[in-house]
Amino acid sequence: EERLFHSIWCHCNDSSGNAIFARDVTRWHPVEGPPFIRERIPGSEETVDENGEEKREGLLYFSPMVFRQGNLEGFSEIAKEVREAIPAGSKVCELYAGVGLLGLSALLYHGKMDQKFNTGGDSKGGSVGLGWLRCSDENPENLRCFERAVSSMPMHITGRTPKNFQKGDGKKKGKSSNRRKAKQSDAELSIKDLMDTMMSETPSDILPSTEDDPSEKVTYMVANAATALFKGEALGADVIVVDPPRKGLEDPVLQQLCQPRNSNQPYVEKADMLSHLPRHTINWTNNAKTLIYVSCGFDAIARDCDRLLSSSAGWKLESATGYVLFPGSNHVESVVVFRR
Repeated sequence: EERLFHSIWCHCNDSSGNAIFARDVTRWHPVEGPPFIRERIPGSEETVDENGEEKREGLLYFSPMVFRQGNLEGFSEIAKEVREAIPAGSKVCELYAGVGLLGLSALLYHGKMDQKFNTGGDSKGGSVGLGWLRCSDENPENLRCFERAVSSMPMHITGRTPKNFQKGDGKKKGKSSNRRKAKQSDAELSIKDLMDTMMSETPSDILPSTEDDPSEKVTYMVANAATALFKGEALGADVIVVDPPRKGLEDPVLQQLCQPRNSNQPYVEKADMLSHLPRHTINWTNNAKTLIYVSCGFDAIARDCDRLLSSSAGWKLESATGYVLFPGSNHVESVVVFRR
């Protein structure tokens, strides 16, 4: 039976200010339907196995607490340009990542290309494609969606053993896991169980931090872009992808991207390896050779481009493309690729 609504939620926001929604997950109350909308990762394919069952290469997960593109089909064209602009084997840092759409699309694409042409991985079945992917954003709910998306992707591409979220695997034992022992899917949870589960899924429960396991190929840090940079998320990255809100890049982020490369700074991938240096002398984007800027604010990207190109960082404009995702409006999405 076809359903008119995927799910219905009630949001209560009595806070001051002009924000429509409060970020606190306790303000969201599910009324009916599953807790996540699932969409195919751009560039993924669906196949049917010999038993007639659909096999998917990866899914994006969206809860009401995260941002989703209004025209996801159109934005898939942007994801295609981004992933094709990333050189094979790159180590990628994505700031303002949301649920990780752009980074995961690139991870899947390069993993498939690597496997197709036998250019990566190892003889023992190691992961292929990108060197690593580090995503970050300040909304904690993005992490939950990101983890589900990674677990839906092929293990040989992510380098991760998929987690079983339905049965509470990987979570701390306690009341939450006991409540869910008999549950087989998110759709079967009661409203109370669903909210208790979402509240119990803290970042430390479901994802080891980059600092604990630097060998992780795919990681997510809950932090704003500036904080992520200063914690070393872009150290060692060949490619930096930014997709900021309409106002453009935060000034500390833009300042870092405008710094000249320091040939005397050692190559490291962790911030503590530079602890012997004064922090103000560190170039946190020193190794990046490609910068991909996705923008929904034309005035902001024009301003930021001027600063990047006039800086001593060595950036050169390779391409700039506009996408009309909402015909009839004066809105344009932009993708600008810089190299150095």
